[in-house]
This record gives sequence, C-alpha cells and structure tokens, in this order.
Amino acid sequence: MGRDLDDAVLAATNRGLAQNQGLVNIVTLSFMCENLPNLDTFTRTDGMCVLYKKEGNVWKDLGHTEVIMDSLSPKWVKNFEVPYHFEKREYYKVVVYDIDDFKNLNNFEGHDLAGEIEFAIHEVVTAAN
Repeated sequence: MGRDLDDAVLAATNRGLAQNQGLVNIVTLSFMCENLPNLDTFTRTDGMCVLYKKEGNVWKDLGHTEVIMDSLSPKWVKNFEVPYHFEKREYYKVVVYDIDDFKNLNNFEGHDLAGEIEFAIHEVVTAAN
C-alpha cells in the first residue's frame, strides 16, 4: 500500500441542509500535512491531495487540491464540501502525491505517492479539535 500520513490534519466545519433533507449536514474538509517525505532530488515535495469517497467496494474520486510547491508541510487552500449523514458510516480517503508531471495532474501513476489516510467522516466531525 502507500505510506500512512501520520502527521496529516483533517479539519471539518459543518452547516445544516434544508429541513426536508433529514439529518444531514454539509461538512467542509480542509487538509494540511507536516513532515512529508522529500521525494524530489533538488527541491522539496510538490504536494497535491486527492479526495476519495468509498461507495460499496469502490473509491470514487471527488477531486483534488492545488499543488503546493516545494513544501514538506503544505496547507492546501482548496477544501471539499461533503454531506454528513448522521445515521450512516461513510468512509473517505486522502492520497497525497508528489507531482512530477504538471501537464497531467490526473495521471496518478506518473506521480510519487507521498502518503495516504483513510477515515470515517463521523470521526472527523466528532473529534475534539
């Protein structure tokens, strides 16, 4: 598999949906890392996060952040709004790549894997910090 992101930080804020949606909030996920491995030779890692949601046995790509150049502790500006259903167990995965081919950001096989982390959205929403 890949490297675990032990020093990854997931932040969540939430807001409610319309009352007719039931027990659903919209959660905003933002990401930062500390102490990424340096995967570049002459500079530092050029990191990008890719967010996935588990649907059945398949990980669905929800999008990616911007690339933060030359940083082992990136904090990405782009965040993701995802629904949080109180009654469901929903799983997400964040994969961080060191981008090597800036013309083909979605060619993940062409980039170096910096790390990944899987999480249940309820654990992020109910975390103390």
